[in-house]
Amino acid sequence: MSTQVTTDAETSLGYLERLTDELRSRGWTVEVAAPADRWPSALVANPEMRALNENVIAAQERADHTWSYFYGWGERIAPCTDPARAAALLGRVLGTSGSDR
Repeated sequence: MSTQVTTDAETSLGYLERLTDELRSRGWTVEVAAPADRWPSALVANPEMRALNENVIAAQERADHTWSYFYGWGERIAPCTDPARAAALLGRVLGTSGSDR
């Protein structure tokens, strides 16, 4: 019998890919990086003003071991079970006035 082990980094990358799909469907620019020596992250940028960008990670919560998206500075965005909510909140932070993303 074959056993497949999924690492936390692979789980994180899977959640970031779900968020990336959601953000791109809304017109956002996203670049995902998964170097071997660092935790996977996504650089989310406003396509109208690329200087408005933020790094996002997916990580396990310490208290209950659920997964959530976090800004690069450590503030929780939303649970990984709700990438649409995370995309909406990122849109508020990175949006320009009049943006409907």
